[in-house]
Amino acid sequence: MPAKKKDLKLLFINPCLRPGGHTKLLPVGLGSVMTYFHDNGYNFTLLDIDINEHDDAYVENYLKNNNFDFILFGTLVTHYKWIKWLTNTAKRCQPNATVIVGNSVSSSIPELFLQKTNGDVVIIGEGEISAYETVEAIRLNKPLDNVPGISFRKKDGEIKVNDLRKVGNINDFSVINWDFFDVERYLAKPSVKADREKDVTRAMPVITARGCAFKCTFCHYVFWNDPYRNRAPNSVTNEIRHLIDKYHVTHIDFWDDLSFSAARQVEKMCDEILDSGLKFKWMCSVRVDLFSRGNLSHDDALRVAKKMKEAGCYDVGFALESGNQEILEMMNKKIDVNGFFETVSIFKQVGITVNTSVVFGYPSESKKSIKETFDQCLKAGVYPSIGFLLPLPATGMYDYAKQKGFITDEDSYLDSITERQDICVNMTKLTDDQIMSEIKIGAKKLNDMLDLGLNENTYIKTKGYKNSKIKKKPLDPENISRNQNDVSFNYSETQFEFQS
Repeated sequence: MPAKKKDLKLLFINPCLRPGGHTKLLPVGLGSVMTYFHDNGYNFTLLDIDINEHDDAYVENYLKNNNFDFILFGTLVTHYKWIKWLTNTAKRCQPNATVIVGNSVSSSIPELFLQKTNGDVVIIGEGEISAYETVEAIRLNKPLDNVPGISFRKKDGEIKVNDLRKVGNINDFSVINWDFFDVERYLAKPSVKADREKDVTRAMPVITARGCAFKCTFCHYVFWNDPYRNRAPNSVTNEIRHLIDKYHVTHIDFWDDLSFSAARQVEKMCDEILDSGLKFKWMCSVRVDLFSRGNLSHDDALRVAKKMKEAGCYDVGFALESGNQEILEMMNKKIDVNGFFETVSIFKQVGITVNTSVVFGYPSESKKSIKETFDQCLKAGVYPSIGFLLPLPATGMYDYAKQKGFITDEDSYLDSITERQDICVNMTKLTDDQIMSEIKIGAKKLNDMLDLGLNENTYIKTKGYKNSKIKKKPLDPENISRNQNDVSFNYSETQFEFQS
């Protein structure tokens, strides 16, 4: 007889990406998967390493002293080395448990991950249903061959990659049940800061969309093979109302790869927020051509931005990435950098803070192209999040790095990578020191112009300077172009999964 759901012991693990961090982020993807399991009759235990910052010895002892039938976790591929340790430790301590791993740490390299670890199953793409059906198949003694969206190790050792799962309606998933987490401790370390010192910031994440409408060659997100999908606006506001009523939330972080790709889309969301009567501040990620994609006039674009401000938006993110046209084309953006300035100008005119990012280190990067990128930031009056090209599995630049011999041993390379703020592999004709020297020149000009108070040690790792008391000079709208073209922003490096 198959075991009853209530008799099985499941453990979910929430890894800690950045020990000692000043902020903590409730894991949207893991929370969504746990909610799905709970809705479908399973009980489980959560080992939240992140909020408790348990060290490896604690985790190992926990796994030695507690027995489970299934152990599920996932994280970003930049955490590959540690997740290999966790996977192998879990199997060593509990050889009879089925270890299931999700997110880009495994889903972008399913066969390699199973070859290099003792894990049993990898979830590929949207996690809720695939993880649930995996557990159900094992509970009911059914073969895993018929579960789409997974890769697994067969009894003979062969690694099988099943067909991808066809995703359904994003609105069919339940609102995340955050009761599984110590919410108050997370709220005490918010991902966003209050607009004024006297304000109380209680910030929580909400997903409005899954995936992205575009595929840049440096970026990989969990829903790479799935269509870009948005939730219905009323579904989003119903969730926010619940968070306000239950947790007294004041700020919402729309925690998406891409929250809004076009002006009409964001305007519908704003109309829903305004009609709902809810009062909260929010931040989001948008396309840099948010207004021009719908051929909006400058006045109409300004009207939409004002509506965003009225609805509570105070911060948007969209990426310049590079000021060099050749590099932008290699990124698969195919854009004109001048579109960046129109969007910056519009948002700043209505008082919405602008965040952008740049990526240095594409093969054709030069001193000239680095200067071009900083010149665009200087023209816009925006200090970017500075990062370096980090070839990640399942991306165009990862394939390029392997073809050109920069990555010869994938396992060793993935063991070595850290964060986008570090040069992990240099595929340019410049030395690391030359790249850093040129960046310091451009960053110093920006820092001096904006009076940010940064220094050589904080040009790249700025540690949230925008939330400090540092005085910043206002943008001169006369120095901003109004050409409307394409640039995109993506938060994939901070995105969790098992996410849907």
